[in-house]
Amino acid sequence: MEVKNCFTPAALLCLFVFSVFSQDLNAKGRNVCKTPGSSRLVCCSGWGQLGDECLTPLCEGNFTCKENEVCVRPNECRCRHGYFGASCDTKCPAQFWGPDCKGRCNCYPNGQCDDLTGKCTCNHNRWGPNCENACQCQKGNCDQDTGKCTCHPGVWGPLCNNNCYCSINSICDVSTGRCLCNPGWMGRNCAIQCNCNGSPCEQYTARCQCKDRMWGPRCDRLCQCIHGKCNKVDGSCTCTPGYRGKFCREPCPAGFYGQNCRNRCGHCKGQQPCKVTEGQCNTCDRGWNGTRCDQLCSKGFFGENCQEVCPVCKDGHHCDPIHGKCSHCNPGWIGDRCEVRCPNGTYGENCENNCSHCFNGICHVVTGECLCDPGFYGT
Repeated sequence: MEVKNCFTPAALLCLFVFSVFSQDLNAKGRNVCKTPGSSRLVCCSGWGQLGDECLTPLCEGNFTCKENEVCVRPNECRCRHGYFGASCDTKCPAQFWGPDCKGRCNCYPNGQCDDLTGKCTCNHNRWGPNCENACQCQKGNCDQDTGKCTCHPGVWGPLCNNNCYCSINSICDVSTGRCLCNPGWMGRNCAIQCNCNGSPCEQYTARCQCKDRMWGPRCDRLCQCIHGKCNKVDGSCTCTPGYRGKFCREPCPAGFYGQNCRNRCGHCKGQQPCKVTEGQCNTCDRGWNGTRCDQLCSKGFFGENCQEVCPVCKDGHHCDPIHGKCSHCNPGWIGDRCEVRCPNGTYGENCENNCSHCFNGICHVVTGECLCDPGFYGT
């Protein structure tokens, strides 16, 4: 006889998972015992571990439970819910359920009770918590909770008592009985095929609803729009943004973008063209930002990506957003960024005033007041 190796990879994996993830027993848990002569906790005889306690009764050996039995206490079996008899091999009568068939089924004979919970499953012609209501659906099934009808195919109405008169090319609306045509069919009962060269049509007017790339009264004309959509009536093109021309063949010229190329690009760096569909730039010229480079730098900032801070210009005026130059400086200062003090001998706005009246000293660059050298005084 061949002896097979019991330690298969699956078995080893199972042992590993069990050893790693098995839960320690609680010393105060139910049916938890100590091993004689040690402090190790184990389940008392006849009980199996469940969580950190021993709550699962065991029926083993000659006391192993049969097919329709459950173990309720160590080595003690009882019939499974819904069965009775010395060998638990007899199903409960339809009007009973539960352990030893002691529960009375409230839905009998109009339904069946669940062996475990007693919940009713109604016969097809009954509904309600205890299947007490008769189903009014003439050609359909009742919802077991609400009694609402679900009609059989070919039938409509709240009580499924009306026949549909639709062809096989349609679906019957169960609320109204109207025929809803499959694509390509028309008429009250959808028995007439559309004359639209493979495109669908309106059910009652027969007006063609052309598929993409087709146009005309019978959808027999092919659309010539390369980058756009056809008008279904006259075939004229509506171009997608970024293209223009009668047949939408031409991309927007450099510097333009959008619907029919009507929009002018922003200030893309180095006069690079923007994206013809949405006008986006890769990078912006100095002094501009935004995805389309159409927004000047915020007040107080200038330069590449508007990251440089403006100098202090006259009376809080903001600098030029491109180069950061000030249009006017406060008195006593000059230069593109008002960073140069007035040279000696001058003062005031734009350093235009002469300071020759100060003989032994220098004048204040803003007010022109004389600041005397040591040892001299006067104005």
